[in-house]
Amino acid sequence: MTIHRAIPADILRIVKVHIASFPGFFLTFLGPRFLRLLYTALMERDGGVLLVAKKDAQVAGFVGGVLKQQGFYSQLVKQHKWRFGISCFAAIAKRPRIVPRLFRALRRSSEAKQSAAQACLMSIGVDPTIQGKGIGRALVTAFCEELRKKGCPSVCLTTDKVDNEKTNCFYQGLGFSIAREYTTPEGREMYEYVKSL
Repeated sequence: MTIHRAIPADILRIVKVHIASFPGFFLTFLGPRFLRLLYTALMERDGGVLLVAKKDAQVAGFVGGVLKQQGFYSQLVKQHKWRFGISCFAAIAKRPRIVPRLFRALRRSSEAKQSAAQACLMSIGVDPTIQGKGIGRALVTAFCEELRKKGCPSVCLTTDKVDNEKTNCFYQGLGFSIAREYTTPEGREMYEYVKSL
């Protein structure tokens, strides 16, 4: 297995792994077009980091994030207004009540200010058919090393507090510690983790 920065040819496979890894999650519901836009931005944008783990030349997993999370989504919308609107249209048409949640997600400036670190691990996924082989651990380690090389002092991430013991143990085993707990407007109880680099 090799881990390296993603290239454009990897994006479709990254989206497939994301969808398989996060069924029923909000970003997955927004659809493949939105996910392609999101992961392309992480790959191309200054301050974005998108790594892939490849096994037999196929993307087995990925990890993505940013050096500075504040303003990431708002800049994404400004730079790609029409593509963003088109990518979200089907999801909004299917479930119009997601609009307030979508706007909250895009205006995360106040939430980012409260975060324990500016750098953020935003998403990680491993092909469900080959989970449990250390790929996720290797991806997080490589991601943290990439940030450390860029001079980041620490990195944060968020995950569910409830019914999520395996994931919480995974991050704690990698040296992340709980910085704070909070509840989203949708009622999800969350942990924010932080790790010094």
